This record gives sequence, C-alpha cells and structure tokens, in this order.
Amino acid sequence: MKKYHLYVFTQESCPPCIRLKDHLKTLETDEQKEIDFVPLKTSSGERTALAKGFGVELSPTLVVVAKEKHCEQYEDDWFCDVQEKMVESIVGANNIISSLSSTIDAYTYAHPD
Repeated sequence: MKKYHLYVFTQESCPPCIRLKDHLKTLETDEQKEIDFVPLKTSSGERTALAKGFGVELSPTLVVVAKEKHCEQYEDDWFCDVQEKMVESIVGANNIISSLSSTIDAYTYAHPD
C-alpha cells in the first residue's frame, strides 16, 4: 500500500483552480495519476466532510496525507482500518505550481531514479 496521497481541493468557478488544472495537464501521465481533485464545497455551499476533516478553507489547496493502518484485536479476530492524517498543505495555485515537482518527488513514486 502506498503511504501518501495527494488531494487538490478546488471549486468550479475558481480562476486559480482553472489555472492549476491547466498546469497539471502539462505533467507526465504518471505524475497526473498521483493527484486527486476533490471539491472544496458541496452543491449547497457547505465545505465537504473531507475539507472539514483536513481543515481546508480555501481553493485551490494541495493536501498531502499519510495513510496509516490501525489494527485492533477483538477476541480472536483482528479488525483493521486505514486512516489518513495530514502531513502538509499548500494553499494557492502559484504556491502549488512552484512546489509541485518537489512534492511529487518527496511523496510519490512518479519520478523514478
């Protein structure tokens, strides 16, 4: 299981989000596959549960999360759950674009040695 995951929180009518999405289209396919776009808000204007959980308030925001597996034994059976904990966040299209290559290097396998 891969340990880290990259989310980008965006909104529909957000010029910086559109600029970031256009930039990400220029990345290699392997790099693009490492990033999941998720909505910041629901159709009613509320922040999504995922955005609330990571404390994301602005778009675009890149959030790097670590996936951690937690297991507990109950009688003779083991029960495991995967949880995500925020490692870092980068707010704003310009900041994300300028740090994206090093972020992908640090947290994914998209850039082979």
